Amino acid sequence: IIVDDGSIDNTEEVVKKIQENRVYYYKHDKNKGGSAARNTGISLAKGEYIAFQDSDDEWLPEKLEKQIGVFNNQTKNVGVVYTGFYRIEGNNKTYIPSSKIEKKEGNIHDQLLKGNFITTQAMVVRKECFEITGGFDENLPRFQDWELVIRLSKYYQFKCIDEPLVVSYYTQNSIS
Repeated sequence: IIVDDGSIDNTEEVVKKIQENRVYYYKHDKNKGGSAARNTGISLAKGEYIAFQDSDDEWLPEKLEKQIGVFNNQTKNVGVVYTGFYRIEGNNKTYIPSSKIEKKEGNIHDQLLKGNFITTQAMVVRKECFEITGGFDENLPRFQDWELVIRLSKYYQFKCIDEPLVVSYYTQNSIS
């Protein structure tokens, strides 16, 4: 599912060239923000799991396969499987979550209250979790991902694949 959040570039033309019937394109009439776009994607999704990919970040090819493999060996109380990621800012490359994070999986609610170490692009979430917690808060201009994982962590366990399977590019215009 590709949610075009009212872009004025050639996204629609590029997507229409993709010859794949599994690709679904939806365009907001006007820009509503990342949270609204993600919530639109969640509402349109029919699958059991939700993963998020922004246009300016990268997934490594094995990311989803590894995450679904972890889900296949868990009970329903595990709602999120996330991976480590590289955050690129200029010439600096930082691995997150750092080794200083004391608890990376299980009940990580208290750890998340101290700071966020999970980017949206690194998560796969059971779709049913959004029925309990709701989606992204569309009223927040920043930190929507952090607020969401805090809510998710109140109800669900997290599993971590502690290896970089996402590359996240930080720019001055980033809302992270």
